[in-house]
Amino acid sequence: MPLVSTKYLIELAEKKEFALPAFNSPHLEFMTWILEEAEKLNSPVIIQFAPVEYYFLDIAALSDALHALSRKFSVPFSLHLDHSHEIKEVMDAILNHFSSVMIDGSRHSIEKNIEITKKVVEISHLAEVIVEGEIGRVGGLEGDEQWEVDPESDDFFTLPEEAAFFANKTGVDLLAVAVGTRHGLYNGMVPRLQFDRIREIKKQTHLPLVIHGGSGTPVDQLQQAVRAGVRKINFSTTLRVAFLKSIREYTDHHPDELFLPKIFRDISPSLKAAARECMESSLSVGKA
Repeated sequence: MPLVSTKYLIELAEKKEFALPAFNSPHLEFMTWILEEAEKLNSPVIIQFAPVEYYFLDIAALSDALHALSRKFSVPFSLHLDHSHEIKEVMDAILNHFSSVMIDGSRHSIEKNIEITKKVVEISHLAEVIVEGEIGRVGGLEGDEQWEVDPESDDFFTLPEEAAFFANKTGVDLLAVAVGTRHGLYNGMVPRLQFDRIREIKKQTHLPLVIHGGSGTPVDQLQQAVRAGVRKINFSTTLRVAFLKSIREYTDHHPDELFLPKIFRDISPSLKAAARECMESSLSVGKA
């Protein structure tokens, strides 16, 4: 099946009341394993890349790889730009057939965030590309930058009234919110998602909501967030941890094995299991 638009998938998620698991997967093996598991579970998914991940492959090569892979699968999936900070990054994604983009102005003042996001919305909508904005500040490790927030302070959480103002001024299609998750590893912290906050933001904005930092958040909390109005959940660390753990264990037991296709084949069940848990957490299984 050719790639579908993120707009189509979001509308499907709203109708069937699930969240789209959105996987950061800047390697062909990751893409293939995720899509194989999505096909098995009949789960729609989003494959996404952040500019910080354009290391081994550039954005055009990543897009070409996904479009080639799409011919092997019948499950619907889309291509999304994650955590862009510059308009040029957005333009590159649009020119390479991404159907949705995220512009992250959350590190700026709300006035500057609105200015940047509104400009991206204007440009993207001309190309029928939908836009995810962010209001509030999700802490943790984002790419190679560490952002710490006080989990007891409201200063970094998304305020419903501010979210409604931001949505109205920018015209965004999706809204990433800070409601208790973090990027990267929790390192002993116990996430406590604020479900009342999610419901109130949804009520005031009428937008599909996005959670960043799905990895490490308990399944029951993510599922409750979906029921409260979340329609996209980002997963990255879960897959990386599963991949690296499997590689270490495999090389410990097979120190003389050098044939990479065999190694990747043998460790693929671990990463597929991690992807499956993300899909189950998102209530997306069987929803394609």
